[in-house]
Amino acid sequence: MKLFLRPRVNVSLPALVCVASLLGAAPLSAQTLREELKTCAQFSDDRKRLQCFDKLAAGLQQHAEKQFGQEAQKVIEEAPDSITATITEVTKGAYGKYTFALDNGQVWRQTGSSRVIWKGGEQIELERGVLGAFFMRKVTGGRSVKVKRVQ
Repeated sequence: MKLFLRPRVNVSLPALVCVASLLGAAPLSAQTLREELKTCAQFSDDRKRLQCFDKLAAGLQQHAEKQFGQEAQKVIEEAPDSITATITEVTKGAYGKYTFALDNGQVWRQTGSSRVIWKGGEQIELERGVLGAFFMRKVTGGRSVKVKRVQ
């Protein structure tokens, strides 16, 4: 690939950003990636636009290789420690274990052996435990039960 630059060429901001990425600017993050994509899309010249997108793709590959093996860790670090929701439906399943449908669209199944008596309309809090475990309990307090997300 050859770049031809003439002296005293008026260069737009999108072109400067693209050139900066060509020269190995800082690693891409989710927010800057969105901005870079918008910048590339602003080029009216097909060749320049394609070159800009090609460089972004190469940068994404390098970023993916750098993050290889730590993807799940990064997702967990960015996730909240707990969420609050309202139970919309409770279904009793096999072995007396319950399945809870929540107002946010999530569905959680009881995996722990704790006895719970919960019904629709109650507010609950889901908390992250150790080793990938999750626990559900009423916002008002009380006993928590180990659960697994099924949807």
